[in-house]
Amino acid sequence: MTILAENSVSTGQKPAPYVAAYIRRHVLMTPREMAQAQQGIIAFARARGLEIAEIFVEELETVPDAFARMAEKLHGTGERVVILPGVHHLAGLGTPPLVALQAFTADGVQVLIAGHVE
Repeated sequence: MTILAENSVSTGQKPAPYVAAYIRRHVLMTPREMAQAQQGIIAFARARGLEIAEIFVEELETVPDAFARMAEKLHGTGERVVILPGVHHLAGLGTPPLVALQAFTADGVQVLIAGHVE
């Protein structure tokens, strides 16, 4: 334990990162498949000692609303992580997927690709 200032104490533990997940619904995806994808991402995160704060689901009718909300939450300071099933979930946002990935990493966001969870 370290005393930082008057009435301020540090336990030496760093704060947990903000972890977001992003899944883009596809045309033929059933509710069951979406639930499986979400559970797969949660399991992927937990296997790495991470706890997801929010899962952002991009609906076909509202692209890129969920992505914009997630990007806003990920912008800032502190440790931040985004988990995607794959880079293909970033397609169709108006920016090439690799450019979106580069923007996250340039802002200090760690990007994890879970692989096929659907």
